Amino acid sequence: MKSKMTKLEYTFKNDTLFKMLFIKNPDLLKQLVSELLKIPVEYISQFEIINPEMPPEGIGEKFCRLDINMIVDGQRVNLEIQDTKN
Repeated sequence: MKSKMTKLEYTFKNDTLFKMLFIKNPDLLKQLVSELLKIPVEYISQFEIINPEMPPEGIGEKFCRLDINMIVDGQRVNLEIQDTKN
């Protein structure tokens, strides 16, 4: 008898999954930022997550914000990632 597999619906838009993967593994997030912005990872000399908690703005709303400070090729870059869902 074959058991039926349950498919879990997770996407990178799921803030819990995002936090699990990237907040706990900042080097992984640094790699993602490097790929998305087409910046060689070796050009990023400092990478700091400033706002990792991503609290909701209001009751019943989901809000995800992640602030990153980094130095890219000697220049300070502030990166803010936002995801809002109602």
